[in-house]
Amino acid sequence: MDTNVRRRWLKEPLFHFLLIGACLFGLYALIKPVDFRDDNTIVVDQNRIDYMKARYERTWNRQPTAAELDALIDNYIVEEILYRQALAMGLDKNDSVIRRRMQQKMEFFTADSVDLLSPSDADLEAYLQAHTERFIQPSVFSFEQIYISTDLPADTRDARIAEIQAQLAAGKPVQGSASTLPRDFSESSALQVDRQFGQGFADQIEQLPLNQWSAPIRSGLGLHIVKVTRLQKSYLPPLAEIRSQVQREWQTTKRRELKTAMIENLKENYAIVIEAQDQNTLPPAANRNI
Repeated sequence: MDTNVRRRWLKEPLFHFLLIGACLFGLYALIKPVDFRDDNTIVVDQNRIDYMKARYERTWNRQPTAAELDALIDNYIVEEILYRQALAMGLDKNDSVIRRRMQQKMEFFTADSVDLLSPSDADLEAYLQAHTERFIQPSVFSFEQIYISTDLPADTRDARIAEIQAQLAAGKPVQGSASTLPRDFSESSALQVDRQFGQGFADQIEQLPLNQWSAPIRSGLGLHIVKVTRLQKSYLPPLAEIRSQVQREWQTTKRRELKTAMIENLKENYAIVIEAQDQNTLPPAANRNI
């Protein structure tokens, strides 16, 4: 097989799913082996007993006593008998709760498969560069603002702006219009600024020179004369700073990819027939999620 083809195949989500699935099925067989030789025989072997003891110890932080272990075994036998009898009576059929639980277990199986994957730094760096919008740190500002209400008549407002600008130029104390807004903002992110002033305000003050009072800037609340004292522009941190975050996102994406690959692979084993009297109730075939 060509080396490039082999490498592409090794990166396929379906290949990961099948490989990890084989490992998990093997692990599952060790933890929960087949418990019966035929329909009327229940076998509680040493692997099953060890599993019971380990689960008890995780719950109670101690080993079960002999009497407690006997009770665990008895409970398991009763559970297995009732489970088999319920299956024989068809009680699992058309039960939405059981169907949903089985679906969840299959989805958990896929999620557990991803946890066995160990991405390399190269994998995570590639993911970081492909999804920079998820990891960019927003701009951070420290600034002062003087609020000017737009409820004032235009000529009064213009005169007030001119007066404030003259006072600022002379280094005199300035009082703006009454407002619930703070005068000073320290280390506020662009998101926090826009939440206070309205969408787009952070983009406006990011363009201002440092330590200079601006011309009036409009927000969703009115007008503001602003002096930016500190600006940390948005940036993409190096992988070393956010590795755990990138790995979480990578795993989430892999879970989604493996689930899709699993479902598409399993679909090939089924003939899907949708019978509906009213065809207008069905979405177009290309949009059906089946």
